[in-house]
Amino acid sequence: MRIDERLEELRRAVALPLPHPSGEDLRAAADAVRDWAFEHFDTLPDQSIGRTATPAELRPLLDKSPPAEGRPFAEIMADFRGRIEPYAFRTNHPRFLAFVPGAPSFPSVLGDWLTAAANFFAGVWLEASGPAQVETTALDWFRQWLGLPESTRGVLTTGGSEANLIALVVARERLPLADRARAVLYVAEQRHWSVDRAAKVMGLHAAQVRSVRVDDEYRLRGRDLARLVACDRDVGLRPWAVVANAGATNTGTVDALAEVAAVCRDEGLWFHVDAAYGWAAALAESERAELAALANADSVTLDPHKWLAQTFDVGCVLVRDGHLLHDTFAIRPDYLQDVTPNEGEVNYADHGIALTRRFRALKIWLSVQMLGLDWFRRLAEHCCRLAEYAQAALERAECFEILCPRRLSIVCFRYVPPGGPGDLDAINERLAADLRDTGRAFLSTTRLRGAFAIRMCFINWRTSSADVDEVIRLLAELGPVGTRSVPTTMRLSGRNEGR
Repeated sequence: MRIDERLEELRRAVALPLPHPSGEDLRAAADAVRDWAFEHFDTLPDQSIGRTATPAELRPLLDKSPPAEGRPFAEIMADFRGRIEPYAFRTNHPRFLAFVPGAPSFPSVLGDWLTAAANFFAGVWLEASGPAQVETTALDWFRQWLGLPESTRGVLTTGGSEANLIALVVARERLPLADRARAVLYVAEQRHWSVDRAAKVMGLHAAQVRSVRVDDEYRLRGRDLARLVACDRDVGLRPWAVVANAGATNTGTVDALAEVAAVCRDEGLWFHVDAAYGWAAALAESERAELAALANADSVTLDPHKWLAQTFDVGCVLVRDGHLLHDTFAIRPDYLQDVTPNEGEVNYADHGIALTRRFRALKIWLSVQMLGLDWFRRLAEHCCRLAEYAQAALERAECFEILCPRRLSIVCFRYVPPGGPGDLDAINERLAADLRDTGRAFLSTTRLRGAFAIRMCFINWRTSSADVDEVIRLLAELGPVGTRSVPTTMRLSGRNEGR
């Protein structure tokens, strides 16, 4: 075949784009999604918290070969509603108080819709200067809220795990290669597990991660950190960086940030603060003083998809000496020679791990524009007062013991049967499961100094005192039921066990 004949054959083969659903069909599908979204939004407080299914239950529903030809959207939506939606927890439910929930405002949902529909590539300035400037604006808002200097730069991430990893990689770049094998990372005893995973990804061995004990209020203190740093220097190790908490996941505790910052300054250590959960409390007048020392951090992790009412996923890392982000991550291979930024332009792909990045900043920008900053200030205050109210209501009920008083918007407690303590760990484990099984509420659990604890974490704009009352009522009603099916080995330690 001659080349011109082959060329004509290829031209005919690709003369038309692939077939796609019609505009009419797509609008009908979009209407169905919109209707579901508003129905879900409007009825959320009355829905069940959700349920978990086993693989044996889900495989017959979902484990099917892909269809060779497309199916009508109505059938697909019916599958979603009947086979997927029921088997997921409503993290934005007003009585989903487990872990650190996700409770987005609807303007954030709208922002995510726009983001997905536009599909802008938010990695380099050349391709998306508008999105890059919006991200710059949002990052500068965060910087100002936390009191960090104008030299601060950052990047939006998938979440706190990625943000912690980026911060620690930036910090490690300050270490000479010869010192890295003996470098020591100091972490709060109450840290988030993503810090340990970041250390593992970076190639640190376990002995290089030093856990610093906390005080009776679960706070990392400067004196305990300084003592370990001095001991490590004496044996020839290289103290390097510290990770403190501004809102520990277990308890909501804020470490003694000013003390830790002073030790880091005196010892030449990188001071990173994991504020993924607690950072938004800086917007609350009542909590601002406790978080003021965030302004002294070398880097900070924060998650807008937690307490800033954003959809999953969006995290963030801020670095005080912002140029270090570019110095650490910017690489310019030949295939990216076209995207070298000019003066004042930012390629956010040069500030972190990901090259391909979605336009996460849009939903933040849109929701702040639509709701106003004062709404977010009220959100932070509202949630802290909810936690304070929950603690008071638990204490008034006289069948609960507070294991850690309210810290930011978290309170930890356990049920203690009025007729005798029994096996408190087993009783409370059963109680948390029984509460979840009602479909009315979900509280997660943890351990504090060995004792099994139940947590309430408030970050949801929907949650009210009535929701707190219902949760405590359910716990008080279910508690005696659980004690009848749990061994009641009496212990002299009773109510003080694990304190």
